Amino acid sequence: GLSESDMWRFCLGTVRTGAYRRRIIFPSFDLDGELNYFVARSIDKDSKRKYVNARSKKSEIIFNEYLIDFKSELVIVEGPFDLVKSAKNSVCILGSSISKNSYLFKRIVHNQTPVVIALDYDMREKTQKIARLLSDYGCSVRIANIPEDNDIGDMSKIQAQEIIDDSSLWSR
Repeated sequence: GLSESDMWRFCLGTVRTGAYRRRIIFPSFDLDGELNYFVARSIDKDSKRKYVNARSKKSEIIFNEYLIDFKSELVIVEGPFDLVKSAKNSVCILGSSISKNSYLFKRIVHNQTPVVIALDYDMREKTQKIARLLSDYGCSVRIANIPEDNDIGDMSKIQAQEIIDDSSLWSR
């Protein structure tokens, strides 16, 4: 479901031989355009190891930080393929949690960035935990109502945008 435009925007690539053969390489770049992380995802459904990630600490980077405007509402998703389907100003957390010690958390709080949390349906508890944490630090939080057995990466860009637009304001 990736367009050629998506491949150029996110600098996606592949390799023909070696450990990353038959994987889509999804790089991440910092504010200066320097490579700071990557995810390599298998294109084979029966692969024993679906993802291979860089060894860098996820908490010390912001995935594709150079694409993020912290002065505008930021959509938080789980992985890079959710990122492709999400809104233009989105970040993936490479999992399902954010630590208050993470670089991403610090940037969001410093800028008082309003956020929409759009994690998979089965991550409702973790979504609430992230919402509570960001709210405790003064950030406005909305929650995307992801349908059961679905995630942003499974949707079309139009469906994902509708879900994000219809997000509910979070409160205790």
